[in-house]
Amino acid sequence: MTTSDIEKTLKPVADLWFSIEAYENDILLLRESHIDPYAVGDIWIVRGRDRDLVIDTGSGIVAPAPLIEAIAGKPVTAVALNDFYDHAGGWHSFSNRACHSHDAVALENFNANKAGYSEYLNDSTLRSLPCDGYQLRDYSLTPAIPTRLVDDGDVFDLGNRSLQVMHVPGRTSGGLAIWEEATGSLFTSDMLYDGHHGPAWPPTDPEAYCASIRRFRQLPVNCVYAGHYGTINRKRMLELIDEQIADLESG
Repeated sequence: MTTSDIEKTLKPVADLWFSIEAYENDILLLRESHIDPYAVGDIWIVRGRDRDLVIDTGSGIVAPAPLIEAIAGKPVTAVALNDFYDHAGGWHSFSNRACHSHDAVALENFNANKAGYSEYLNDSTLRSLPCDGYQLRDYSLTPAIPTRLVDDGDVFDLGNRSLQVMHVPGRTSGGLAIWEEATGSLFTSDMLYDGHHGPAWPPTDPEAYCASIRRFRQLPVNCVYAGHYGTINRKRMLELIDEQIADLESG
């Protein structure tokens, strides 16, 4: 038996795959708490009177839709802010799915080479198993067709609150951010987070990326709900933007 095989046999089976935290302004954080946050994105749920908005959907190792829909007790829309496995892996499990048209092709034709998940999702980043006998080689991404295409300036209407779509290319051509002016809440997925993330940096299109995050500076942001490692306050957001632009523009 190899060392890798021994490590696999020692991994526990998770009783609960997701953890839930409540934030201000009726926002919830759903995390796949048995995966290193380096290897899987945060799932944000914005609760509305008539509908909830799910922003990114994790890896999909365990489908998030059944739990989120049970919590919501109302219609739910899931928006994929990019086409990466760790943010869009669970997107297919929702009935109402939104994305940008530029990322729709990839989401409709998921494949391991495009997603690149094996670089991150491996035996060292998976801390527990979702079920007895689970093996990462069985992990696959399920393609799905969007039920709504969104672009810059479009709005998600939740009944008592509305959130605006921002088209922010740089990591993917159809990259999105979500802005709620009433609460100063900005959801950035992989466009902005505070923490080491290895080969995810630099972005695929540095010039577009810098232009996109400069847009964030113009918003009266109170809190950034990032794609990894939780939230960022405004002061730290501005520091990160300046640091990343300087790094990219210096070559």
